[in-house]
Amino acid sequence: MKTLFVTSTSDYCGKTVVALGLGKKLQSDGFKVGYMKAVGTHPTKDGDRIVDSDALLIHTVLDLEDPIENVSPVVVTQDLIMQAYEGEDLNLGQKIIQAYEEISKDKDIVLISGPGKFSSGTSLGVSARKIINDFNANALIIDKSDEDVSIDEILMIKEILQDKVVGAVLNQVEFPKLDFIERRVKPFLTGKGVDVLGVFLKDPILMSVTIRELADTLGGEIICCEHRADDLVERFSVGAMNVEGALKYFRKVRSKAVITGGDRADIQLAALETDTRCLILTGNLYPNDIIIARAEERDVPIILVRRDTLTIVQQVEDIMMSLRVRDKRKINRAIQLVSEDLDFSTLYERLELNK
Repeated sequence: MKTLFVTSTSDYCGKTVVALGLGKKLQSDGFKVGYMKAVGTHPTKDGDRIVDSDALLIHTVLDLEDPIENVSPVVVTQDLIMQAYEGEDLNLGQKIIQAYEEISKDKDIVLISGPGKFSSGTSLGVSARKIINDFNANALIIDKSDEDVSIDEILMIKEILQDKVVGAVLNQVEFPKLDFIERRVKPFLTGKGVDVLGVFLKDPILMSVTIRELADTLGGEIICCEHRADDLVERFSVGAMNVEGALKYFRKVRSKAVITGGDRADIQLAALETDTRCLILTGNLYPNDIIIARAEERDVPIILVRRDTLTIVQQVEDIMMSLRVRDKRKINRAIQLVSEDLDFSTLYERLELNK
């Protein structure tokens, strides 16, 4: 039985995406797969239990039979953090070991998702390093490489884990940087003992968010065309210029949400003349009847929010930094992306897995 720990160089690198794709591919290749989010950081309710939302998602998508309390044995809450600060013996490591022993029964491989970045969990006595050592696991490093590849962090993890590292995945790569990564970064990391098993380009579906999620997260109200609330928004534009400039700008950006003041009817009309998925109107200012009529004609939802434009832009940036895989379209795309772009033959060889 093999164990693969999916860790990362920073928060929101795409561990859930990779774990989903790994699990589905392993299952399709005939392996009996177990999964665990050893230390969950996104609490949600499942009946009367608090579990990690990513663990619950993967448990459902992979159609796992293991009890959810074993798949998500530890969930970090504010109460748990305070107990740790007060010096209570939380015995979290033993909880994880007991859950792992149950999950690993009759499995060919167990996938374990790490919490946040590599160092997360250390203050609770359940660091990635400890879990990997406890279960004699191999490790796959995920890096969010949208701006720069985190070379130092990857090599630091390699230095700590040594031969337990089977490779790295560079995620959310911008297309113009692909050639440099292929010619320079991959050979450099290989020379340092870390093979790059996958380079995932930034994907518009995975980087999108539904209009309904936007409204919920921003505390807004959808005031028209709510039947389109499950449409995906891929990009955002801010309407704070003159109409002529806004129109030129909006025409260049597809599948977007436009954020503008509720009193800027000129910008709102300009946005509605282009490929706009929704309008986000700030300042709790209700649009006039002409805007409502034009939005309904174009089938474009309008989200009304209370806060000012700058605050909403900052909130949207936070949303895009921490996008989660929940929508079925995103789940299917994640599975497809990993299946197509991860070097499974090398991974299987490193893990000594035979189909």
